[in-house]
Amino acid sequence: MSRLSLTSLMVSCLLAAACATTAAERPPQPPASPTVQSELGYREVLQAGEEYARMQGYALADNREAVQIRPNYWRLRFGLAEKHSGRLLDLEFDGASRSVVREVVVPEAPEGAASSPSP
Repeated sequence: MSRLSLTSLMVSCLLAAACATTAAERPPQPPASPTVQSELGYREVLQAGEEYARMQGYALADNREAVQIRPNYWRLRFGLAEKHSGRLLDLEFDGASRSVVREVVVPEAPEGAASSPSP
């Protein structure tokens, strides 16, 4: 009987020791860098570009794209509707300042022609 008690006591001590290691004793995970935290995603950039275009009086068509040129710097392209039909609105968007730094309306490339935006 005492052997059973001794075994139970040892198991209890081992379990207590295992449970004594808390999450507070684990090394904390470092937070993401401020650069990573402030970077905008694809959808956020498109939404910001759409809002800018509407505030400038452009009516947008359904076609739109965003290409990240470098971290937190994007080139946006929107098809224009109504009076600007057949044209594209090119925007360069700085995600760090959350602002458009360049705006150009260009003719739409013909079907099948590759369009390469200028840097």
